Amino acid sequence: MTKKTTKNYLRIFAFLMFLLPIGAFAQTTPNVYLCGTGTVKLTPAFTGYTPVAGDKIIWTVDGTAQGPVTYNVAADAIFNVPATLTAGTHTYSVQVIPADANLCPSDASDNTVVEKLPPPAITVNAPGSVYCTDQTASTVITASKDAGLTLPAGVSLVYTWTATKGGVAVSDPTTLGAVSGTNNELFTLKAGVAPEAYVFTAEGKYAVGSALIVPSTSCTATASKAITVTVKPGKATIAVAP
Repeated sequence: MTKKTTKNYLRIFAFLMFLLPIGAFAQTTPNVYLCGTGTVKLTPAFTGYTPVAGDKIIWTVDGTAQGPVTYNVAADAIFNVPATLTAGTHTYSVQVIPADANLCPSDASDNTVVEKLPPPAITVNAPGSVYCTDQTASTVITASKDAGLTLPAGVSLVYTWTATKGGVAVSDPTTLGAVSGTNNELFTLKAGVAPEAYVFTAEGKYAVGSALIVPSTSCTATASKAITVTVKPGKATIAVAP
C-alpha cells in the first residue's frame, strides 16, 4: 500500500468520525441504576430551542433509532424507561427535528446511561452447623453474593444481620456476636453463647456509592444459616471410695 493511499484512507476515516454524533463517544458511566421494577423518565432539554407542535422527537436506544414521536405537548418528548428493562448497560440519546423546514435538526445528545442490575442473590455459610459452647468464639458466619451473580464495577452488596434463638427473634444480634468486614459480610459468634438452636440471616442490599439507584430502597436478597450450640459437659472429677 502506498503512502498516498494510506493518507486517503486516514482522511476518509477522519471524515466519517466527524459525521458521528458526539453522543457516540460518550462515556458509559451509569447516570442511574435501576433495580427490580424500578423505572425512570428521561426528559430532554434542547439548548436554545423549545419544541413546538409538529416537531419530531427521535430517541436512540442502545444505538438503534426509535420511531419518531410527533410533538404536541411536553410529555411527548419524555422517554419512559420500562420496568421490564433487561439487566445490563443501556444508552439513550435524543434529537429534535423541527417541523419548520427552515430550521436545522439538532445533533444527538450525549448518552444517558442506565444500568439495570440483576436480581440480587446471596449465600450464607459457616464452617459447620453444630458447636459446643466453648467453640462459638471461633465460629465465623459469612455472607457473600451467589456464585452465579455478576455485578458491574462499582456495585456491591452490603449486609444486615438478624437472628433467632429457639425460634424467637433476637432484638439485638450483637449480643450474640460481632459484625465485621468491608460490607458487614462477617458475623463472628461470641464466646459462651447459650446452648440453643439459632438461625442467622443476612440481608444483602445493593450499594452504588453516591450514584442514584431506583427505587431508593434498592433490591434485597436474604439467606440463612442454622447453627446449634450444644452443652459441653464440665470437666469430670473422680471420687475414690474404698
